[in-house]
Amino acid sequence: MDYDSFSHGQIKSKLWLCEKLEPHLPNGCVIQILGCWYNILGFMLSVRNPDKYRLIQGSDIDTVAIDVANHINNAWTIDNSIQNITMDSNTLSYIPDSIVINCSPEHFENTEWFDNIPEGTTVCIQSSNMTDIEHPWYIRQPTPTMYHFLEKYPLTVIHYNDTLDIKYDDWGYSRYMIIGIK
Repeated sequence: MDYDSFSHGQIKSKLWLCEKLEPHLPNGCVIQILGCWYNILGFMLSVRNPDKYRLIQGSDIDTVAIDVANHINNAWTIDNSIQNITMDSNTLSYIPDSIVINCSPEHFENTEWFDNIPEGTTVCIQSSNMTDIEHPWYIRQPTPTMYHFLEKYPLTVIHYNDTLDIKYDDWGYSRYMIIGIK
């Protein structure tokens, strides 16, 4: 297990997402989280608002990550309110009227996952200004500025977009987030 999923920057970014996305979510909604890794976000959403979601579905290409996600989210996988599936998120069949979240588009080889999202879908996308293709970042699609981020993921309506700076003593990075309608 990679404990970086619980690092300061990861948790701070996901809390920010929860705080900004939740006001835009109807009760009984379906969430689809692409590239969910250990689906810590699904865990956080469920803990924060246990009765809000009909289903939170996490997808990731890594079978080991999905196994860990199932253990972390065991309280919800048992009653099927969280489902974690191993698959290429680029080929995901979107559930009608779902809200689509991707917190790791910089790790995808292309934007096929975004291109396949039906028009009119509510989306929340986070990325960073990191460009390092080596470990631990493994960036495949860098987005060095918020301008590039908004250009790469065009939405018809933007409810929220901003940057969260993650700063440490000797380095830092910025997280970008957009919430809106494709």
